Amino acid sequence: MRWRWGWHWLLGNETQVAREEIPLSIAKAGKKFKICRILGGRNVLSRLASLGLYPGVEIELICGSCNAPCIVRVNNSKLSLGEGVAQKILVKEV
Repeated sequence: MRWRWGWHWLLGNETQVAREEIPLSIAKAGKKFKICRILGGRNVLSRLASLGLYPGVEIELICGSCNAPCIVRVNNSKLSLGEGVAQKILVKEV
């Protein structure tokens, strides 16, 4: 089976905890989330960490799931994240 881009592969044989985690790209705007995991390589992890996005951080999604870049508030700063990066950030609602 070939890996496909998206979040649907999480619903396979994962535990209940993993089902609560959703990609930031499909999360509802106006809510607060906690970053659980970031799927990506060293460069992605390093870049997001330098922006203040790493597991355990609480963020507020200002604009998301609208076929546009996601806008998040973290540490009183607003960041714009592309859809590809937003799909790699797995969050859980607070």
